[in-house]
Amino acid sequence: MEAGTADRTVTLTIPAKPDYVVLARLALSAVCRLAPLELEAAADLKLAITEAASFLMGGDRRSVAREDHEVPHMTFSFDLRDHEIVVEVSGEELPTISEEERELSRAIITATADDCTFEDGAMRLTKRLGLPAG
Repeated sequence: MEAGTADRTVTLTIPAKPDYVVLARLALSAVCRLAPLELEAAADLKLAITEAASFLMGGDRRSVAREDHEVPHMTFSFDLRDHEIVVEVSGEELPTISEEERELSRAIITATADDCTFEDGAMRLTKRLGLPAG
């Protein structure tokens, strides 16, 4: 895990397995403690990154076999800015869950982040500071 000194950015790279997502949630919790963010808004953002990881990982990674037998990785970047927290989640997208489950994840992310963008293998989530959760 790297922490930027001047820009207040933390980057975490983990194996793309569900068991490791808790580390990203813990890192986000630490970043949220540095921001004027209500507990409910921080919980929303943690839910959003969990859903983003599931969306990209496609569920249980243990059932996905790659030809090179390498475990893919996911990167989480938490950027604490003056008026917002920007979270980027990226990794190799290997969807093994149904399209309905992916759409549900997308809906949860959209409902819990103030802004979000989706690209192949990456999501960018923004939570504005000082706003009530909702």
